[in-house]
Amino acid sequence: MAIPVDYLPRHLDLTLQSALTGAPVLVLDGPRGVGKTTSARRLARSVIMLPRDLDQLRADAEGYLRALPAPVLVDEWQLAGTDLLWTIKRIVDDDPAPGRFILTGSVEPAAYGPTYPLTGRGARYVMRPMTRAELAGRGGETTLLQSLVAGNEWVASAGAPSAFDLDWLAQPGFPAARQLPDPTFFLDAYAAVVAQRGGDEGRDASRVLRTLRVLATLTGQAVPDQRVWEAADINKVTWKHYDDLLLRAHLSVPTPAFSSNRLARLTAYPKRFLADTAMALALSDLAVSDLRANHSVAGRYLESFVMQQLRPQVDLVRGALLHLRTSAGEREVDAVVETAAGLVGIEVKLGTHPGPADARTLEWLRDQQGERFLLGLVVHSGRDSYPLGERLWAVPIAALTQPVHR
Repeated sequence: MAIPVDYLPRHLDLTLQSALTGAPVLVLDGPRGVGKTTSARRLARSVIMLPRDLDQLRADAEGYLRALPAPVLVDEWQLAGTDLLWTIKRIVDDDPAPGRFILTGSVEPAAYGPTYPLTGRGARYVMRPMTRAELAGRGGETTLLQSLVAGNEWVASAGAPSAFDLDWLAQPGFPAARQLPDPTFFLDAYAAVVAQRGGDEGRDASRVLRTLRVLATLTGQAVPDQRVWEAADINKVTWKHYDDLLLRAHLSVPTPAFSSNRLARLTAYPKRFLADTAMALALSDLAVSDLRANHSVAGRYLESFVMQQLRPQVDLVRGALLHLRTSAGEREVDAVVETAAGLVGIEVKLGTHPGPADARTLEWLRDQQGERFLLGLVVHSGRDSYPLGERLWAVPIAALTQPVHR
């Protein structure tokens, strides 16, 4: 299909193209409205849009799918039920040629049955809310993490191409909202739709929405599940159902805790984040003016913003995005990116000129992990990039979208 003239390249584009040359089925998950369909249509020769084409699919799913030129895109495939996956399994078992089907979905089913039908037959990826690089049309460029894992070295620089502003945090990563003068109404309505999905599954939609608001207010905090369910005024069993729903909708994206046999007494609590920082602000009833007035709160949502920029980059290097905190809280690293090549530690600071003291925990992690530690970054809101010690650098937030390296 022709590429739309106004298409904004995504970080995943090249990965998706490559996956179609190696796997019979490409499964693209992610939150509703992040651009999965737009990106997938560029790769497809045939398009089935659900629920629009549900009747045709139900009449004779196997015959219909076999007759269409591949790749065949089935958009919002979950609306046809998991029986569709078994039909696709039969088709690709008969002909396992790569690039047969592309399946996009915004809410994973609660259960797939006794087993997952596409095991060994499908490549699965998640498309996330747009990063600032993607919103600026630079989603196809090499990312910061790709550069670091490839062994590129950082160099000192003065004056990042663009100065960070807290207004960046209020810009949604949903394509439909990117040009709205006030996206708050869009974000509130989006959250209500996700909550209603809970109603469709027999849950109390108003309580799902309340739980979502609690998660938004806990942004950037490592807290046990009990803290969440008590704040939402629900019980443990109900929380497990809501947590499952919000994870399947890809709206809740907690950062798991880092573990290592070299380190003892680390917390196991995840850090709470929503997939989109602007949505977290909206659900917390916070405006950018509130962040400017309270640097402590601003720091937590700034960390959320940085995590939003990092998640797709971590996916591209096949890594894991984690956080580290000792059980007593005396040491904490905002993000630890674990890759086959090694670890990258990241601290997020609202200040513009961090010094060696701001890299103390990264220095400790470096000494504990030895050669496994690739680099430590103190990501800050200033414009300069400079060394803070051995394998430790101060890096402007703008470098997340415009890497400065060689």
